[in-house]
Amino acid sequence: MLRRLSFFGFGVLISIFFLSMGPENRLKNTFYAYIDYFNMDKRVISHLVNDKTIFTDKAECQLSYFDISKNELLGVLNDGNVNFDLSDQNSEPCQYFVIENTLRGDKVTVEFELCYYNDKSVRVMKFYFNNELKICDN
Repeated sequence: MLRRLSFFGFGVLISIFFLSMGPENRLKNTFYAYIDYFNMDKRVISHLVNDKTIFTDKAECQLSYFDISKNELLGVLNDGNVNFDLSDQNSEPCQYFVIENTLRGDKVTVEFELCYYNDKSVRVMKFYFNNELKICDN
């Protein structure tokens, strides 16, 4: 029995060694993925990352007013924080999430709409740059 256990332990060590070698450290990536599973901010942001993100007319107006590109604004999703107090994750049919981060050294608050029933579509509703609230209000 002890001999089988030692063979099993040796096999586990060899597997860990091979998984941690190479240009892509799969063991480290998997370990971080398991740790990030319990981080609510990262779970929400992973749903908001979408290559077909739609911008509302108000958001388009704000982008041109502040001279910010769409990709630059969507960069707030990288290491952004979800403000669950301002978010409405229980609304139907779409959920609203507020992401806070910094852009060009200033605070940015972006409101996203996530619709699961509409092909998991994501829309940027509006954003606040330096807490300026009355930009592009019609």
